[in-house]
Amino acid sequence: MSITETKIPSTKGNLAAAIHYPENKTDKLAILCPGYLDSKNYKHLVGLAEVLREQEYTVVRFEPTGTWESEGDISDYTTSQYLEDIKNVLEYMLSQAGYKQILLSGHSRGGQVSIVLGIMPSSGPIEGQRREEWEKNSISVSQRDLPDNKDKKLDRDQYDAVGDAKKIKAPIILIAGELDDLVRPDDVREIFDSANGPKKFLVIPGIGHDYRYNDNEVSMVNEKILEQLNSIK
Repeated sequence: MSITETKIPSTKGNLAAAIHYPENKTDKLAILCPGYLDSKNYKHLVGLAEVLREQEYTVVRFEPTGTWESEGDISDYTTSQYLEDIKNVLEYMLSQAGYKQILLSGHSRGGQVSIVLGIMPSSGPIEGQRREEWEKNSISVSQRDLPDNKDKKLDRDQYDAVGDAKKIKAPIILIAGELDDLVRPDDVREIFDSANGPKKFLVIPGIGHDYRYNDNEVSMVNEKILEQLNSIK
């Protein structure tokens, strides 16, 4: 297994990234986008990177501007900047090799900005208590656990994936978790119904939004993703 830790230049500083290289030269590239305030080192992204690497993809996991090991302030962590970061990662990788097949994937908020392979992609605005806090104070505070210790915390936008799905011409795969109460299967289905074909939609039984805590569930989700990738044309 060959993984290179690197820094990728972006408009707000350098992005922390890890690149998984397959054994043989490839023209296939995958970019994995973390969820809301998530780390590139969470197990579900690392596991998916390895599954894709075994399918002869070069895979990049990265952390958006202002989060974890990437440069920039947390105030820079907006949807617009996230999209800019993805563009910068893609440009960097294309400068390294002539990739012809590009797969953009992500989980949760990362799925919003990478609908081609969206894993439980959120789509709507902030709701409930966090919405009230955001409107009153113009800020919203969230916490995230470290990749290997869910008891440690890190001290937060909104986005419409439904409308943007209509603009995508590439094949789309959307994955939902049956037990996901944060991004419900019906919410993912709404994005799917808006998308052009070819497209695939799968609800995985017994899986919730934070499946990354369970190694068996991570393996199950990645297996289902691979099946969908191999079946879509």
